[in-house]
Amino acid sequence: MNEGSRRRRFDREKKRRRMAVWAAFFALSLTSLVVLRPVYRWLKAKRADSLAARAEQFVQHKNFLEAANTYRAALQLDPLGYRPLQGAARLATRLNHSEALGLWDQVVRRPQAIAADREERAAALLQATELPAAAVAIDQLLKQNPDTNALLLASRYSERTGSEARALEYARIAVTRAPQDQNAQARLAEVLAASPKVAERAEAREILWAVAAKNGTDRRSAIESLARSPDLTINEQRKVLDQFRKLEPFTVTDALLAADLHLKMQPENAAVIYDDMVATWGAKAKLEVAQWLNAHQQFDRALSLVGPQEGSFELLLTRLDALAAEQRWDEIDIALSRKDLSFNPVVVEAFRARLIRAQHSSLDAPMHWNQALALAGNDSSKLRWLGAFAEQSGADEIALRAFQRLAQSPGDPSLALAGQQRLAAKMHDIAASRTIAEKTLALHADDPNAQNRVAYYDLLLEKNVSANTTKAKELVAKYPDRLEFRVTAALAFLRQHDAGTALAQFQGPPIEWAKTPPSWRAVYAAALRGNEREDAARDIIVTIPMDKLSSEERALIEAK
Repeated sequence: MNEGSRRRRFDREKKRRRMAVWAAFFALSLTSLVVLRPVYRWLKAKRADSLAARAEQFVQHKNFLEAANTYRAALQLDPLGYRPLQGAARLATRLNHSEALGLWDQVVRRPQAIAADREERAAALLQATELPAAAVAIDQLLKQNPDTNALLLASRYSERTGSEARALEYARIAVTRAPQDQNAQARLAEVLAASPKVAERAEAREILWAVAAKNGTDRRSAIESLARSPDLTINEQRKVLDQFRKLEPFTVTDALLAADLHLKMQPENAAVIYDDMVATWGAKAKLEVAQWLNAHQQFDRALSLVGPQEGSFELLLTRLDALAAEQRWDEIDIALSRKDLSFNPVVVEAFRARLIRAQHSSLDAPMHWNQALALAGNDSSKLRWLGAFAEQSGADEIALRAFQRLAQSPGDPSLALAGQQRLAAKMHDIAASRTIAEKTLALHADDPNAQNRVAYYDLLLEKNVSANTTKAKELVAKYPDRLEFRVTAALAFLRQHDAGTALAQFQGPPIEWAKTPPSWRAVYAAALRGNEREDAARDIIVTIPMDKLSSEERALIEAK
């Protein structure tokens, strides 16, 4: 073999060895990538969990800005990390930020998610007034051997959607299952405290006193709930004030509730109490104090606290409310014309309409009301505000239209129907009232209030008298303390020409008829007249403002 052949052979061998080395290198690199990528992801996840742990510490120290930034960094490292997602969702919920719901949706999709996560998501949906989604979430919790928290969520949802009977039922089940659970006791007390029944409100106070006596997490809310009770004796009021003095920290909510108690106990010192609240809390919690002053019709004090140059929208809205109550329309006009503020246009148009109406230029008022309604669009929060403001301002037609549009929003049907019901009653339109009551009953079939309203309107219109008499008798048998239900039963017996049984519905403890709605007095007077007690009927009739009755209700007491 000559020298050239050997060299070519050597070069081929060298090339093969080089290719083998490169092949081995690439194979090793590929293997390393396959092995190291999961390791890298694991390291990123560990780092993200470490950041989430640090963010939790920031939350404990109420350093929410640092906590939010740290959670954000953790999620950049591991966007689907369970601990960062869960912590960020809890923080967003606590701060009432809109991102909370999206974060909770991610949390419950993780394989590590537990029932408590699904409960927290349902609670966040309730907090955000996403009622249809909350209904689905809570229904799923109830199907899976619900714990106490799930039952309490169901109670809150039922109350939020106007079903007080179901709210009480879920709260009682929760206490039965966990009699030592202070959250369950506090929830039951909260529902009972809102009851029209004296006995149930008394039961609520017993529970709240027991919770307040313990140094638990619900002690503060129990004391605050007691302070709101309308049935406290003087001794109980003093006892609540003593409990407030022991609270740490003592918040503006506590201060306002304590001030309300002082006003009840010492009405002669009202001026001192108002001035002391302004001096002590006016700078620290201006909005809360100003709103409280407006609620107590202390408009001059509210206006002194909230000046015309205030920059906060909520504070300026509070000032506008006070100015309107004082009929200081020129100052409202000046406030709405400020160039340095970006008022919500719905608010501007609504106040313009109210201003024009007050200045007796009624032709332009409808234009501004209609503009406000158009600007509100289908935004439920704007429609809620506009409906309430228009109703307060006497613009019933606009209020009704706002509530009708709000009823199309899936999150607000109960509130919207309640608004429509009030306005239809104010307009004495029994047919419309009946239609709205029927829609409410379709939403809350087990709600006795809705059942009673449908029966009452049907009986006024003389529809389905036999069936509605049966329903009225059932409601009275189940809720004998509810005067409203006994009024409906009395009307039912009047429609069946049984005046004696109609009048018997009002037997029992004396009724302060002067404090009852005109329609109830009309039914009672009709029952008296049906039993030939003409003098007693006339004594009641003279107390009834006839313009507050519908034509059907007036017909009950017209002389035959």
